Formats: sequence, structure tokens, C-alpha cells
Amino acid sequence: MDTDQLTEMAYGCLRLADDASDCLKTEFGAACSKFRDEDEYLERILAYVLEIEAEPESFLDEWDLVDSTNLRTFRQKLRVLREYIQRAIATPIGRRGKTEW
Repeated sequence: MDTDQLTEMAYGCLRLADDASDCLKTEFGAACSKFRDEDEYLERILAYVLEIEAEPESFLDEWDLVDSTNLRTFRQKLRVLREYIQRAIATPIGRRGKTEW
């Protein structure tokens, strides 16, 4: 699937990922093509955010962002992103909004 096929709510995950880190948004966008549908995509990005939350310094180090990122703020943004993804998963796909961009 492509990011253009995401519902409005699922696309919101990309916006929140961008708020946390441009690199995370890029990874989310690229990952979309690996999944057959939106539900599978949301489940996988949730798992990835949980991994990053467990070791945020690892993610930041991988992207050489440790020195330029406030860790506390990054953690807060990850929490907001995780909670949003969980709400999206809990929302029936028919109620997540349009898919036409």
C-alpha cells in the first residue's frame, strides 16, 4: 500500500511522527509499502514506537540525533504518538476518515 491510501486518522500518525523526528516520519512513510492494509501498518508502527520508547537513545544515536534532541521532549512526543496510534487501531476503519488525498 501507499501513504496516499491511508485514512485521515492513519495519516495523522505521519504528522505526529514528524513532530517527534523527521527521521521517524521518513521511516513510517517508507514502511507503508511493506504492508497489505492499514490495520497491519498501524500494528507494526505501534510495535516500532514501543521499541523506540524502550530505548529512545538507540534510535537517536542511529540517526546521529543524540546531541540535537531533547530526550525528555522526544519521549513525550513518542508517548503522544503511541497513544494516537492506539486510538487509531481501536477506531473501526470506516470511522477513520477519507482515504483520498
